[in-house]
Amino acid sequence: MQTDYLRYFIDVATLGSMNAAAKKNYMSPQGVSRSISALEAELGCELFQRDSNKVVLTPYGERLLTEAYRLIEDEKELRRSVLELQAESLKKRKIQFTCYLSPVFFDTPLLFPASGLNTAIYGKVRFLQRSTPSVVDHLADAARMTHSHFVFAGGLGLFDLFSDENARLIRKLVDAGYEYRPFMHMSDYVLVPAYSSFAKEESLTKVQIRSHPLAVAASGGMERAITRHIGSDSIYVSSGDSAYRNRLCRMGEALTFVPGVSLVFGVPEGTAAVPMAEPYTIEVGFAAPASAFFDGILADAIGRLTEFYSKYRIEGAYELLDGSLASSIVNA
Repeated sequence: MQTDYLRYFIDVATLGSMNAAAKKNYMSPQGVSRSISALEAELGCELFQRDSNKVVLTPYGERLLTEAYRLIEDEKELRRSVLELQAESLKKRKIQFTCYLSPVFFDTPLLFPASGLNTAIYGKVRFLQRSTPSVVDHLADAARMTHSHFVFAGGLGLFDLFSDENARLIRKLVDAGYEYRPFMHMSDYVLVPAYSSFAKEESLTKVQIRSHPLAVAASGGMERAITRHIGSDSIYVSSGDSAYRNRLCRMGEALTFVPGVSLVFGVPEGTAAVPMAEPYTIEVGFAAPASAFFDGILADAIGRLTEFYSKYRIEGAYELLDGSLASSIVNA
């Protein structure tokens, strides 16, 4: 059971509507509704009685609400315990650097020019994948720990479609004592079958994209971004398996999306990447204690990445930033 679904359930129950819960979580009402439906399907019962104006808890929903609060608190306590265990494990193994990364770092070979070198320094890094809000939560939790010989850092993927949420996340990081530095802006490209007529287009409009089923990443903000930018009606499948999404595209069963920076490494065989006529921006940035940007693993990684990506020029795919908040979409 996904704890996010429980959080959305609590918000719907306490706020009284899908729309209010969606606004609080920077989601579409359809996204909240799908999450509640998935929770109901998993539990095998209806949690709300729905009409056009409001939602009312069923007896099953009333019982779950009491338990949901407890489960969310248990999840927070578990996360704190895991952080403590991780710290102890790192201490025993003399590993001093933990980096929480959003899915954009894993869906593309974004860090390959640095971590892929398998140098001794990167052998000491523990990379853990989390959604961007979860990256921020983990860093905030880690900041309350008193382990001066450990460095916690995060890699964020921020969509310009969610400006209020982005500002809230960065404020939380700064309040916890971290510095945030934007590293790159990039656009998503539409991945299409190489044999299709779309592969010959200079760019694809929203109408063209909506005319085909879409396979989108279920992790991070991608599903929410596509829902807001393109609409949810065309989404055929949401999956965290990029190889599966690419296979659907190659077979002509669905279009999917790839971050522009991945074009440096090429597109999957049998596909072509076409820019959107109405693109959105993804900002990749790093959060860490200020000193980490001047010396050590993170400073080395950013230097390697900057040197590598500066060699390529793919029009509209990505641009490197100067690391200042003035260049961030958070302040755009």
